[in-house]
Amino acid sequence: MKLHQLRALVAIADTGSIRNAARATDLSPAAITKAIRELEEDLNVTLIVREATGVTLTEAGQTLLGHARLTVGQLARARQEMERLSGKRDGTLSIAAVSWVGLTLLGEVVSLFQTRMPEVKIEFFEGLATVSIPRLRDGTLDISIGRTSSVTQTEEFTHVPLFRTGYAVVGRTEHRLAGCRSLHELKDAEWILNRDSSVDELAAANAFTEYCRVYEPRIHISHSSAIALGLVASTDMLTLMPWPLAELLVSKERLTVLPLVDSIAEAEISLIYRRAAPLSNAAKYFVECLTSVIRTSMASEDPFKRRLFHSVECLL
Repeated sequence: MKLHQLRALVAIADTGSIRNAARATDLSPAAITKAIRELEEDLNVTLIVREATGVTLTEAGQTLLGHARLTVGQLARARQEMERLSGKRDGTLSIAAVSWVGLTLLGEVVSLFQTRMPEVKIEFFEGLATVSIPRLRDGTLDISIGRTSSVTQTEEFTHVPLFRTGYAVVGRTEHRLAGCRSLHELKDAEWILNRDSSVDELAAANAFTEYCRVYEPRIHISHSSAIALGLVASTDMLTLMPWPLAELLVSKERLTVLPLVDSIAEAEISLIYRRAAPLSNAAKYFVECLTSVIRTSMASEDPFKRRLFHSVECLL
């Protein structure tokens, strides 16, 4: 396997056709076709299937794509780091963060980071596991500030616990169930969650897991916090919301926290990155800025920060 062959495979997967891949890589369609053909001959497998609507990757192609992305991404990052050190380019940094961190601490972290590295361009992603974990694996994401799960607590990732927080059940203020005080009263409720509750921290033993087991409620999944919030505000769907986010949004978005006596669930928020991939200097400094802002904010007299840290347990 050669690097230009792996790049061709990644380009085809990203663009959907050989012609578009050639345009994206400044190569000819014949060069892209030759690279893939040679790669298939070397591996003795079929990687792509040409169709009238474009190109589809086979199972072997999809499997190899993950390795190809990681290899191409790591080499690109190494080149960026060397070029940054030689003064030739600014470099980039890819960060994922859960929404409540983005709305509270992230701005101060970025401002501190930019005082020392103003030339670094930052790309942000929502810190949902469905978004961040695949990108961490293929090397297109440097750092995730997200929920700790069984997936991230493996040898594949390094994770540094930052916070622990509970969840509130939230609905619109006019919701017919707004006054309910137990999950039992919500047996006919419809839900929108921004992750699959069967595979993350909500799979642990808690009241909400038991509620799902007993009543099997209809649960819709959103891979966008903004979409989930919009649906909760405009329909009779309920959601689980981390307390810091509930504190921020409830009064602004005409929402209400249901006064449940049940202890719903808890989540641990960690700093997560691939164990096998060395952090760039920019990523290391971003981590320093993040931990510095957390520590200073804990001791702050600012009412906003005092309210924030009243709703979370800091684990640093």
